[in-house]
Amino acid sequence: MTIPHMLDLQCVVQRAPEILAAEADKDLVMVSIANGFYYAVSDVAREIWEAIERPKKVSDLIDDLAKSYNIDPTICRTETLSFLEDLRSEGLLKVNDGSGQ
Repeated sequence: MTIPHMLDLQCVVQRAPEILAAEADKDLVMVSIANGFYYAVSDVAREIWEAIERPKKVSDLIDDLAKSYNIDPTICRTETLSFLEDLRSEGLLKVNDGSGQ
C-alpha cells in the first residue's frame, strides 16, 4: 500500500481508529489520543466523519455528498478534499491509494 502525497479521487479514506468521538448537542466532539487535541465538527463535516467510519473511496464520498446536498460536484470536490486534507494533517485520517480495493 502506497500513501499518496496528496489526496485524489481514487484514494480510500477511513477514520483513524484511535480517535474517540462523542455527541455534544448537534456537534460531534473528537479527541485524538495521539496528540491530545480536541476537535468539533457539525453539519456536513459531521456527515463526512460518519461516512468514513469504514473505508470509502473519495470519489464515492463526493458523489454521495453532491447528490445529498444538491450542489455542484466541482465545488463539492474542492471543499471535501480540503476538509479531508485537514483531517489527514491532524492525524485523524487513514489513507491508501486505492490500489488494493
